[in-house]
Amino acid sequence: MAAVLCATLAGPACADTVICDFSGMPVGFAIDASQFAPAQDASDPPRRQVTTVQMGDTDFTAEPFIIGDTRGFWTTQEDGAEVLLVMQPDGTAVYSDTRNVTPMAGTCEVLQ
Repeated sequence: MAAVLCATLAGPACADTVICDFSGMPVGFAIDASQFAPAQDASDPPRRQVTTVQMGDTDFTAEPFIIGDTRGFWTTQEDGAEVLLVMQPDGTAVYSDTRNVTPMAGTCEVLQ
């Protein structure tokens, strides 16, 4: 399953691909660390980091983040639902969606 998910993820060649399993629900996204580089000039406008998240048979756009060794993404969907995935350095992860009361726990790994 991981190989299929990785082969279908669209993302920059230098990006890390993160694949996750939440009780059989695959979630994958890419994080391009170069998106987080500081601006070349202080007058440059802020850049928005973007990734495409694939969850099962659907995909959506989200903003990835890297905080130390913690990775993840967040987004507000068209219906107003807020979605957040946080992956800890040991691979444990939590997927929260405001449409569901209980967050899903799972595991992730970073493929380079």
